[in-house]
Amino acid sequence: MTRFGRLIAIVALLASLLACGDALAQTRIAVLFPDSAPAVTKLYRTIIDGMATAGDVRIESRAVSESASPDEIKAWVLEQRSHAMVILGDVPPASLESLPATMTMVRGASALNDNAQSGVSLASSPAQVFNRLRQIKPDVERLFVVYRPQSTGWLLAAARAAARDIGLELNASACDDVQQSVAAFGRILQQARPGKDAIWLTLDPVVPINQMLPVLLRESWDRHLLLVSNNPMDVAKGALFALYPDYPAMGRQLAERVKRQIARPALSGPEPSERLRSAINVRTASHLGIVPGERELQGFDRVFPEEQR
Repeated sequence: MTRFGRLIAIVALLASLLACGDALAQTRIAVLFPDSAPAVTKLYRTIIDGMATAGDVRIESRAVSESASPDEIKAWVLEQRSHAMVILGDVPPASLESLPATMTMVRGASALNDNAQSGVSLASSPAQVFNRLRQIKPDVERLFVVYRPQSTGWLLAAARAAARDIGLELNASACDDVQQSVAAFGRILQQARPGKDAIWLTLDPVVPINQMLPVLLRESWDRHLLLVSNNPMDVAKGALFALYPDYPAMGRQLAERVKRQIARPALSGPEPSERLRSAINVRTASHLGIVPGERELQGFDRVFPEEQR
């Protein structure tokens, strides 16, 4: 081999070693999501695309049908040589039964109403919700919320700290079931003061949202109470504002959580979505005496009624 040929061989070898090093440095993540309607699948794909932007990750994904066997899922995961798994949405639990117990598992695209589940919840960061509330209505004093400790105790812990930081009084009613939840909302509506108090709707299933939302919308309108949500569709119906996940950014947050989980296996519990989108109902705001300027409205991703923008 000529001197030039040896040089070319050495360069090729170095390039190969660097490529191998990059591959080893990557965090390989297998993503499972339920086989769903096209619109829901598109949402999952958006989150997965967001995961890929985290850097130093390799993402492989597949939809899981109800007929998929646990052994089939296990074989696919092992074939990917994954360091960790991300479960999006409600993948059938039975399909996960054969997965290695030692594999890092993180969940997303779900409310994560379980204090023990590791992952990124659809629930929005309480600190950001409360700060936005104070921006919109600086003189708000109290915020009421209904929750089930076994479901969203993790979220309320963050909420108490966030409320304390800005001097907001958080009045949290702990409930074990829907019946207690309905009664708690009845007491809240008796106590709430017009223009001074707000009600925060989380994703906790103890709140029967289909039953309570019409009542809360009517009462908040009639009594000038501030209704804050995690769902932009509630804003379309008349809630004052909502903060909700930015799905590509949620994907990136999920990938970063996986990296932290691998580095710290003892890390547990959900975390709220930190990168958020926002919606406001200007008709409701005007009724409450809140008149956001054009610059303030530009800070919202959606404005309802939509013809107002």
